[in-house]
Amino acid sequence: MKKTLLVLPVLLLIFAAGCGQSNQSSTSQKESVKTSQTSHKAKKASAKKSNGKTSASQSSAQSSSQTAASTTSQTGQKAATAASSGTTSNDQRLATLKQAVFNQIPNAKWPASYPVANSQHLNIFATGDQANYSIFFSPGQSALPYNDPTLQNINAELAIQKKTYASAADAQAQVAPARATQGLRQVAIGDGIYAASQGAAGSSYLTWNEGRWTVTVKATAVNGEDPLPLAKQAVAWFAKNALPVPDTHGTVDLAVTDANTRQNQITWTEGNALYMISGLEPMHTIQVGTATR
Repeated sequence: MKKTLLVLPVLLLIFAAGCGQSNQSSTSQKESVKTSQTSHKAKKASAKKSNGKTSASQSSAQSSSQTAASTTSQTGQKAATAASSGTTSNDQRLATLKQAVFNQIPNAKWPASYPVANSQHLNIFATGDQANYSIFFSPGQSALPYNDPTLQNINAELAIQKKTYASAADAQAQVAPARATQGLRQVAIGDGIYAASQGAAGSSYLTWNEGRWTVTVKATAVNGEDPLPLAKQAVAWFAKNALPVPDTHGTVDLAVTDANTRQNQITWTEGNALYMISGLEPMHTIQVGTATR
């Protein structure tokens, strides 16, 4: 009996110790699980934060790229609109002036287009009637009324003129005869065309034929000018653009030297009428000439 009583307390102590270890183990496992879960949650939060930053960065980059592209597109559209608006305005101005000229001079020779800088406006001063007339083209900073008196004092950059003679022969007699080119040195000027080269009185000339037209480019030798570059430009233009067809023979005279006179001239006849287009600048003169009918 005494032995039994001694054994029971010992067993109770062992059981209590086991329970304590079990509780500690359970508590340790729970804390480990909590720590693991907390670490996992922290990693998820970090990943989400990182993903959020990356997404925000990508979104910001895409937004900046789209904004830049949109700005570039809008700038291009504005430039195109401005250019188109300028062209439309010039065309409308030319059409309005044409109507005014035709009210005074029916069926006058008129260019289908007339190049004018966007900052300028075309102005017209015309005199005469259907048989004999002069139409002066003068671009300026302001759009003046047709036949504004102030235009009489301006050196027009281009003129289209007509003079009627008693006969076709009389009209044709006003056109300079073709230059003799036989035996002269030939110079290639493009498009398979050769021009005759000659010099006289301090000037040098290149002359060639374009259908019924004789074209001559003049340069002043004493100024060291060369007629070849302008001749090549003219040939390239005539390769794609045609002048009016003269009854028999017409002339185109272009000058390399800048001057304050309309020395660049296109002259031809239709019946007993003599026509002349004259301008300050050579290429501008033939550009308007090929657009005129």
